[in-house]
Amino acid sequence: MTTAPYGTWPSPLTAALAATHDGRPEYLDAVGDEVWWTAPRPREGGRRALVRLRPDGTEESVLPPPWNVRNRVIEYGGRPWAGVPRPDGGPLIVFTHFADQRLYAYEPDAGGEPRPLTPVSAVGGGLRWCDAVVLPERGEVWCVLEEFTGPSPTDVRRVLAAVPLDGSAAADRAAVRELTDDRHRFVTGPRLSPDGRQAAWIAWDHPRMPWDGTELRVADVTGDGRLAGVTTVLGAQTGPEAESVAQAEWLPDGTLVAATDRSGWWNLHRVDPATAVAGELCPLPEEFADALWKVGLRWFAVLGNGLVATLHGTGGTRLGVLDPATGELADVPGPWSNWAGALAVTGERVFGLAASPVTGYEVVELDTATGYARVAGNAHRDAVDPAYLPRPESRTFAGPDGREVHAHVYPPRHPESTGPAGELPPYVIWAHGGPTGHVPLVLDLEIAYFTSRGIGVAEVNYGGSTGYGRAYRERLREQWGVVDVEDCAAVARALAAEGTADPARLAIRGGSAGGWTTAASLTSPLAEGLYACGTIIYPILDLAGWATDETHDFESRYLESLVGPLAEVPERYRERSPVHHADRIAAPFLLLQGLDDVICPPVQCERFLAALAGRGVPHAYVTFEGEGHGFRRADTLTRALEAELSLYAQTFGFAAPDVPAVDLGAPVPPAAAPPRAAAPGPSSAPGTASAPGTGSASGSATGSATALVRPRRLRPGDRVAVVAPSGGFPRKKLDAGVEVLRGWGLDVVVHPTAYGKHGVLSYLAADDAARARDFERAWCDPEVAAVFSGSGGYGAQRMVDHVDWAALRAAGPKLYAGFSDATALHEAVATHLGVATLYGPMPAWSPFVEDDATRDHLRRTLFEPAAVQRLTNPGARALVPGRARGVTLGGCVSLLAAGVGTPGAHAGAAGGILLIEDVEEEDYRLDRILTQLRRSGWLTGVAGVACGTWADCGPYEDVRAVLADRLGDLGVPVLEGLDFGHGVPALTVPLGVPAVLDADAGTLTLDTPGLA
Repeated sequence: MTTAPYGTWPSPLTAALAATHDGRPEYLDAVGDEVWWTAPRPREGGRRALVRLRPDGTEESVLPPPWNVRNRVIEYGGRPWAGVPRPDGGPLIVFTHFADQRLYAYEPDAGGEPRPLTPVSAVGGGLRWCDAVVLPERGEVWCVLEEFTGPSPTDVRRVLAAVPLDGSAAADRAAVRELTDDRHRFVTGPRLSPDGRQAAWIAWDHPRMPWDGTELRVADVTGDGRLAGVTTVLGAQTGPEAESVAQAEWLPDGTLVAATDRSGWWNLHRVDPATAVAGELCPLPEEFADALWKVGLRWFAVLGNGLVATLHGTGGTRLGVLDPATGELADVPGPWSNWAGALAVTGERVFGLAASPVTGYEVVELDTATGYARVAGNAHRDAVDPAYLPRPESRTFAGPDGREVHAHVYPPRHPESTGPAGELPPYVIWAHGGPTGHVPLVLDLEIAYFTSRGIGVAEVNYGGSTGYGRAYRERLREQWGVVDVEDCAAVARALAAEGTADPARLAIRGGSAGGWTTAASLTSPLAEGLYACGTIIYPILDLAGWATDETHDFESRYLESLVGPLAEVPERYRERSPVHHADRIAAPFLLLQGLDDVICPPVQCERFLAALAGRGVPHAYVTFEGEGHGFRRADTLTRALEAELSLYAQTFGFAAPDVPAVDLGAPVPPAAAPPRAAAPGPSSAPGTASAPGTGSASGSATGSATALVRPRRLRPGDRVAVVAPSGGFPRKKLDAGVEVLRGWGLDVVVHPTAYGKHGVLSYLAADDAARARDFERAWCDPEVAAVFSGSGGYGAQRMVDHVDWAALRAAGPKLYAGFSDATALHEAVATHLGVATLYGPMPAWSPFVEDDATRDHLRRTLFEPAAVQRLTNPGARALVPGRARGVTLGGCVSLLAAGVGTPGAHAGAAGGILLIEDVEEEDYRLDRILTQLRRSGWLTGVAGVACGTWADCGPYEDVRAVLADRLGDLGVPVLEGLDFGHGVPALTVPLGVPAVLDADAGTLTLDTPGLA
């Protein structure tokens, strides 16, 4: 095994190799005894080929280049082909060709060329067709028609239409027969009943998206091929009864089976079209369907005997066979972790597309008579030795307020390489598109491209994702740019806190809606300082622009649910848009954009870059001619992957000689290329702010320290524990403080050592192991929401080495509060656990009980943290003017100096807003302390300094002279006189959160509340 820095491991999986395997089969269906599907061809200009699987197992591509079986209905496309067997002449196939969007008929066994069935549009984006059913007995194809009526993306109508098979409409739009009117904005293709006398389809309208509310429509088919007596038999678009019907199919008995989420999950229901009565077939807290992003997706299919082959699951999907009569569901065994929304049946056989963490999507055949499943087509072939593939794990993390956040974690993996001892790997957080979407746990060679080089990946199914029920989807309602950012950040912070990822080398990337989340994360206070860089791919960057004719019709009203109506909340659109906060971005980034993208057009990127101009932020804007929304060409995919790796190499500080260096336009600052953090333990731990920062006394400074996980705020009824990490407390003082806490509605537990005294060292409450044991028990008790130091003294430094930090990490984030000697414990909690803390008064400290202002500020910080985000007082003023941004850290300055180079202490103040105060330290001793911090390099890169009170340290003018001498030449803003520390009144200050220090205004303003 060779030791090499993470990111530099040699990998046989090149970007070109990953690119040639990009994409997966789609739109699988049966044509008689044959199975057909579309397949990606990255090396053929990104076209979609049509593949045929004959009964003997022969697999062939039936349409050569440049035929491209794909359409642009709702821009994401819909089912682009359909076919029927014929007794003579082989199958008849009807498909759409991407280049002209026309519908073609093709007889592959006749030897001819495809012949057009529809005309080229004379208006706008064209005539588009999808989700067809071929009806030779009627001489027609019934399908969805999307027709543009003007130049705007929203000048469009959609209807069900009948296209003649004889080609008479190829030059005559009037020969196309419309089956429905255009009262509904969106429709799916028709499903005909077994006797052909009824048709069913799904419809919905703006501003709903199909996962918000749809209607299942049914009509009689007349003898002359019209649809009459149209009624809605299931679903509703508005009000409390709104439900999403995602798919419907006919059963042999003339009833329908439909997937609707009226129970909170997309479950299957039988629907009587005559009475509109619906009954649940198999009620489970699982999804039997998904978001209808493409017209014609199929998550279940009906066999001839009335059984229903269906996909179902939570997070992932598996294939089962459901008996509608009994509700019995039998799953199909096999190694596959996810099935795509593409099922087809022929006889007693079911075909689908399934993949696993080590195999791509294959065509899998299930024989329902035997229960045996096998790979029938598109069999997986290893592109590289499987030893280079990651072994991912599905995990659930704790987000704000304890909400669940689902993610797939892909650790670095290489058969012959490992990272250096004590080094943690960099990790990239992947935010999926949609945002109403989902990423399954399956093989992705783009992920393996990074993991095989030593870079971890975590794919986050943030709140709003499908796969976990409607309530999980609804978390994103009017919260886009908040919940998605918070959930991705929660996963990143958790990976750092547990010692999986290097907290100084975290990145984020995503495309489309994931590009939005990436850009929002780099500009939002919710993730301030967390990511060292980001890769933004065909993003949304300006909400107001995107909501007003800068996207396609399908999503043109999507933001009304994701953000709110623009007319009602215009300030929300501005506040959340990255284009209006380019001044906040400090991390290097890569911006990748297709120039033909009509969903997230290049103008969004151009507007963002114009706002960023002149700020010196390292970045690269790489565009691709001929690419739309979602890269498809092998050369594009190769260049994009190599550019992304180059960004990480330059930012994280490793060599990548095998890929072209992307020009970021400016040097990557030291803040974005930090020295590698060591693993948790004696020398360092997750949460350490190890990167140097920059500062300017006359302007502003931006820190690079990583923000820590914020524990949740307290609520009346919470249990809190009081411990003694240092000395014991006079019972009378502690009892008085405990009564204050109880008066706030808290259930207080005092741990045994609080009233104790060491047998030999009277200044300690008990021996080090006993004090550590009390602290561990308090933190690891699931009933305890917060741990308070009862008072200060001396001894916390001795105690921290006896704490089982792994056990505390496993227990999860928790609130810790204390000050003075507790500084050592604040440092240890930050570095070992990556959790933010509160530096503030303690129950056995007299002012806690006696001073109203001190007590009330702590109470509001605990219960109403948003009310105390701006910290100031009349005596606060600039010692050195300027404004700085960074992550708060610090405490009692003598404890900080004593901790330099010791286990559990911060490695330095780089990128931080340093908070310092002390008690009973004369001017010459303060000089000694600050000089030690300077000489050790601990102050290098600090973003700004806020000085608190200096109780009993002698005349303040003497103290001030020392502060000016030792801090004045650092080149960063310095604020003096902020009331925190041993003086009275004493503010409570969160440590480990992003903040802005404005020395001129005399304020310290937290970007987010100190507690979640």
